[in-house]
Amino acid sequence: MNNITNLSHESVIETSIGVRGTDGNVPLVNDNMDETTPWFSNRMMNVYEATIRGLIVNREEGAAPHFFTQVSEFELWLGEVEKTIGITLGRKLAHSAAESEEYRLLGNMRNMPNPLFKKLKKRIEWVNQSWELRGLGQLEMMKKEEDSTKLIVHNRAHSAFAAGMASATYEILTDARFRFHWTDDGNSESLITLERDMRPIPPAENVEVTWSDAGGVNNVREEGMHPLARAYHESSGTWSIDSVRMMAIRQDHLLRLEESIMPQLFENEISDSGRFIWEGISDLERKKTWTGFAEASRSRFIVGEEMVLVAEAEHWVNVGRRFLSRFGLGGVDSAVVIDEQGGVELHLSSLFHPAIAAGILTASWERAEARQAKCEWSCSKNGHIIKITSLHELA
Repeated sequence: MNNITNLSHESVIETSIGVRGTDGNVPLVNDNMDETTPWFSNRMMNVYEATIRGLIVNREEGAAPHFFTQVSEFELWLGEVEKTIGITLGRKLAHSAAESEEYRLLGNMRNMPNPLFKKLKKRIEWVNQSWELRGLGQLEMMKKEEDSTKLIVHNRAHSAFAAGMASATYEILTDARFRFHWTDDGNSESLITLERDMRPIPPAENVEVTWSDAGGVNNVREEGMHPLARAYHESSGTWSIDSVRMMAIRQDHLLRLEESIMPQLFENEISDSGRFIWEGISDLERKKTWTGFAEASRSRFIVGEEMVLVAEAEHWVNVGRRFLSRFGLGGVDSAVVIDEQGGVELHLSSLFHPAIAAGILTASWERAEARQAKCEWSCSKNGHIIKITSLHELA
């Protein structure tokens, strides 16, 4: 237990099950016990800015949007995506993580330390600072052999994440290309094996979003309590909110994952309920991918049994704050009722990804109205519009 103080000025006896007074009784939890790590939450709030549009952006990396989610929830979300689109995502997640981390590091080369001694060690420490803020574990070089190099990620959040990011980091630090594969202990560590790849592989390039946010900037600060104010440092490379381990996902990574999924859906039929309509998206494979993301987000929300109470249209602004903005997914600016069956039109300036937001908001409507919904998304230079109505006409 941390910072046990002022136990009625009595001496204490530490045991394997806690702290006892000299009389052998377990004292009540003291009001002065500090279960926070302000040095860490302050660092998080200094690096990640919560904006009035509901995004959480990294101010040290060009206001790059990040999605903050529970580690266990992200794993379950991926499983739902796989079930909907009918393909496994492990290798795709790893390779998209590698490309995204390579692109991030290339954009931060000017900040990379360049000491005279122990250069590789110091640079890995520098990389680990970012990994820790994202809750992704800590990288360590195990050993370098003639034909391979072994890396380990301690306290990894996700094994495919760890493998791809470790590979990309080592490539940047050594200016060489490698093939990689990994094993996982199923608990907290991933072992990554790298083998030299002599093929000419171009560096990762920028990936543009395929939608339009509203004009203006995305990094105007939101007033009020920061979503990461309660971030608690657990151990090296890990942190939590309310005792639940969290992780951050860069928008760039999700976009690269989306692009890697699409070619495999060219002839694949997906499990499509028909509830999501993506106006302005002409690419059939992208529509399938977005539907996979949206259905997964909707399903996970429904399983979570969150309570949603909406009595008036403007209450949707608070729904957006609660289920989108707290995690960096965007925010609802305004809402209008469009029919007599609870149908609503939501206006949003910026989104981390439209499909995730659409899935969550559709599930929120279903929870509030106690019936299934359909969702129609569109965007323009003025931002996003999400229309949610009853899936079936009421008699």
